[in-house]
Amino acid sequence: MDNKSKFQEADFGKSTRRRLPICFCLDVSGSMAGNPIRELNDGLQSFFSSIRENEETRSAADISIVTFGGKVEIVLPFGKLSKQQPIPKVQATTSLTPIGEGILTALELLNARKDGYKNLGIKYYQPWLVVITDGAPQGDEAMENMERAIDAVCELEGSGRLVVFNIGVGNNVDFTLLKRLSNKRSEPISILSAQFSKLFEFLGSSSSSIVSGGMREDSLYDMTSKQQGKSVALDDFFKYLEENAKE
Repeated sequence: MDNKSKFQEADFGKSTRRRLPICFCLDVSGSMAGNPIRELNDGLQSFFSSIRENEETRSAADISIVTFGGKVEIVLPFGKLSKQQPIPKVQATTSLTPIGEGILTALELLNARKDGYKNLGIKYYQPWLVVITDGAPQGDEAMENMERAIDAVCELEGSGRLVVFNIGVGNNVDFTLLKRLSNKRSEPISILSAQFSKLFEFLGSSSSSIVSGGMREDSLYDMTSKQQGKSVALDDFFKYLEENAKE
């Protein structure tokens, strides 16, 4: 395991607040170059700004970033998030898409983080795995790793140990394969790259709602009556959540 996935007690800070670990697993393959990667970075920066502005969320949210494009990188390991800490920008490559390997690395990070919480007696919410891709697995052993990732994710999700956001960007996504990353979500979420800011705004507000007790984790899943086809559009996803919150 990479040293970045290990924890030090100082990384957890002094707060005893219940934590919400979130790992972003992001596609930075060649097809994300140009506007998509710029909009993804803008969305990430906005997300972190919203987390930092809310003292309750800042002390509870625990965030890491894994990218996959040619190779898998831990761009931001889990650790104490200060107001001054710069958030690294992700860069698009000209390489293939090892999505399965990226997800497996993200799961290693989340598992190590949970072990750290347990060792220190810190309570935590169900971890979030946010997978964003605009394509399909490519590269050496890409499909084998994807199948391993699907099995691991679904086992954790099915036992209530993981919340999964399987998000496809654009029209070239293998939504049939992406759908298999979650048994609880009826269809993957489909977005355009221009909607990254809206997506990350939603993720920021939802994390705050989970931490404050204003949202049930099941609300992030149950959209059976609202979905048709191979994916659900982002605006329809938001509309459902708004209606569900009023019930």
